[in-house]
Amino acid sequence: MTYGEVLDHFIKKAGISRAELARRVGVGRSQITELIKGETKEPGLTRAKLIADALGVPLNDMLDMMFIGED
Repeated sequence: MTYGEVLDHFIKKAGISRAELARRVGVGRSQITELIKGETKEPGLTRAKLIADALGVPLNDMLDMMFIGED
């Protein structure tokens, strides 16, 4: 799976909007949408951890889903 697909999955699982995630992370909603659509490069480790924390998900869970396909 791509980072965008994983991100979209965990946003839905958390039951929050893209706008709410953006607010929690401190970025614009368009940046979250661009990540989901693959229109921008995947975030670095620091930003990925911030996003995972904002979703209440361990970063390892997101990485596992990307590389192993598990949720």
